[in-house]
Amino acid sequence: MHDGRIMYPTMQTKRKVSVTVEAALLDEIDRCAGSLSRSTIFEQALMSWLRQQRQADLDQATERYYRSLGKIEQAENDEWAALGDETVRERWTES
Repeated sequence: MHDGRIMYPTMQTKRKVSVTVEAALLDEIDRCAGSLSRSTIFEQALMSWLRQQRQADLDQATERYYRSLGKIEQAENDEWAALGDETVRERWTES
């Protein structure tokens, strides 16, 4: 990872790891994998998990921000949200 982006690894940047997985889970993965290798499936699963973690972190930071707003800031935010809702409704009815 570099600058918050997921870098797609080359063989030079990959590391070999060993994992222990329930036999039934691995059998199901093998059954569904088609032409994908186990390594590819595990990489995709790890990237998906990492994206979910980053999204959860962003969601928590967003919630902390909105909870930290004072009354005046909350009112201003509500006004902007209402304006955005109104704009979307107008554009939606134009279509």
